[in-house]
Amino acid sequence: MASVDSAPGAYQEVQVRGADRRGLVVLLFRGLLKFLARARRAVKERDYARKADALGKAQGILSELICALDDDKAPDLSPSLRALYAHLQRELVEVDLSDDLDRLAYVTEIAERLCGAWEEALQICQQQRKAA
Repeated sequence: MASVDSAPGAYQEVQVRGADRRGLVVLLFRGLLKFLARARRAVKERDYARKADALGKAQGILSELICALDDDKAPDLSPSLRALYAHLQRELVEVDLSDDLDRLAYVTEIAERLCGAWEEALQICQQQRKAA
């Protein structure tokens, strides 16, 4: 029998297994936003270990997003997204070094916009699938 502590992880695993590529990107962005919020709280509380952990996880998600780009399917878009994700990673390195909340807010704002765009794309694709 699974413990209560493992329930969130099990739920996430079901979400990931049932998601298509667009859905996985949305889940990654939601995770990114969660870790950016944790980093913000940690900077404010001067909890440097928690800050480093949250920023490391956020950078890992950005790495996953870079690796998920498919130049064959989106040759015009992939290089731009790759450059943007790499830029966000560099910004997070600077946040880690300087505790710059304005820079962290900048990364968060871009991530929120990208998450919203991917959520909208996912919703449109799901509606088109249902209509077909």
